[in-house]
Amino acid sequence: MNVLGSHLPLSSLNCNIMLYPRLLLPLTVLTLSLISYESFSLSPQVTAQVDTTPVPPLFPIVKEGQLGYIDPTGTIRIPPQFTFTWGARRFSDGVAVISVDGKGGLINRRGEIILEPRFEHIGEFHDGLAQVNYAQKWGFVNRWGKIAIPLQFAAVRDFSQRLAAVQVEGKWGFINKLGEMEIPPQYQDAGDFTTEGTVPVQEGGQWGLTNRVGEWVISPQFERILPFQEGLAAVQKGEKWGYINTAGEVVIPPQFTWGGDFSEGLAVVKEGEKVGYINAQGERVISPQFEQGSDFSQGLAAVQLEGKWGYVDTTGEVVIVPQFEAAWDFSEGFAQVKVGQQVGFINSSGEMIIPPQFDGAKAFQDGLAQVEIDRQIGYINSVGEFVWPLSR
Repeated sequence: MNVLGSHLPLSSLNCNIMLYPRLLLPLTVLTLSLISYESFSLSPQVTAQVDTTPVPPLFPIVKEGQLGYIDPTGTIRIPPQFTFTWGARRFSDGVAVISVDGKGGLINRRGEIILEPRFEHIGEFHDGLAQVNYAQKWGFVNRWGKIAIPLQFAAVRDFSQRLAAVQVEGKWGFINKLGEMEIPPQYQDAGDFTTEGTVPVQEGGQWGLTNRVGEWVISPQFERILPFQEGLAAVQKGEKWGYINTAGEVVIPPQFTWGGDFSEGLAVVKEGEKVGYINAQGERVISPQFEQGSDFSQGLAAVQLEGKWGYVDTTGEVVIVPQFEAAWDFSEGFAQVKVGQQVGFINSSGEMIIPPQFDGAKAFQDGLAQVEIDRQIGYINSVGEFVWPLSR
């Protein structure tokens, strides 16, 4: 069992998924500084000093089948010693998930095991807690490797706004970070809380929104509610899609064949067989004319026209002519594009900065991009130089 999730090799990715909302977001590496209450003093002679030295990001590598970590210069910071999987993750909240003999555990940035590998699944950290699974029971661990909420639930969702959905005897409710039940199990399904304190829940086969005490903000009436992005969520009513805000108000009436996430003020929508883009008022900013379209990133969105992919800006102007077999989102000024069967990187002007030569590649993050050739993994910098050679 892959304790890191059902990730696939880079070479197996297909750009056709870009019509749908992005499900995964990049992880941010955080530094934790723990200060005890006793360390504070009211004495004017004592001056507290805080270490503000930046902590370099760490990148997972594979060497002879073992997982380790390097810094942006390619220097090994944690020697390869754990089981490598294609789902190997970066550090989050100062810890990383590792696998030993098919079981998941946690290490700190020194490579020390802080949670013994024994779990069948460990999720990402949200609000300081990560879901864990063992023997078909789910609970949560904290970033210090301690069980924060005992494994007792049939299923769980990640924490959001200090609450997490949990399943008990087939029904979903919500617990707080102490494990206390805030909203009793009563729903068929449940999503994540928004910053405004509402959450999508399903009852009677329909979705609506409730608040933090379980009161209906908008009664169940939608077939689907997608996650909120930029304060709006796509909803399906009957055969049409529209948008609601976090207060539960229908701000864009259902009228589209399909609706995607908002990004940089625009959302990709499908009308008939073509996709275009609308703004938060529901106005058509880019008329439906493309076969597929992605979310906007760094001012550009990948679109497919006559089977080829290019990019448009937020006004709808084609700034990079469709010419690629596949195209991905921009990150740190670069985007992966596929020419024939090989992947390279372009800049926002459409110039090929790193020629197509890879079987697969991930987006640039903290100055490096992970690339794959013949199922070997390496890292390149922004000029295409390998800082960690291809290995497996």
